[in-house]
Amino acid sequence: MPLNELLTIASQLSHQDKLRLIHFLLLAVAREDGCSLEPTEERDSESALLNQLVSTEAVVWSPHADEAAVQALSDLLAAAQGTANE
Repeated sequence: MPLNELLTIASQLSHQDKLRLIHFLLLAVAREDGCSLEPTEERDSESALLNQLVSTEAVVWSPHADEAAVQALSDLLAAAQGTANE
């Protein structure tokens, strides 16, 4: 089924069914990435989630760590302030 047809059908779902679809897709993507977000038998589910997160790798980008981005944002702010003061 083409994605545009699926999106049309999804937009017609009830609020609760949309949430169920989101949950289903989240679990499916997690499984494809080798993670399991299904409830575990562990007594401490928070501990289980933290263990899963430790085993995954995430890349987080921030302009604070990129000197060129910091300079670009600073230049934009200075230009906006200069325009506001005119």
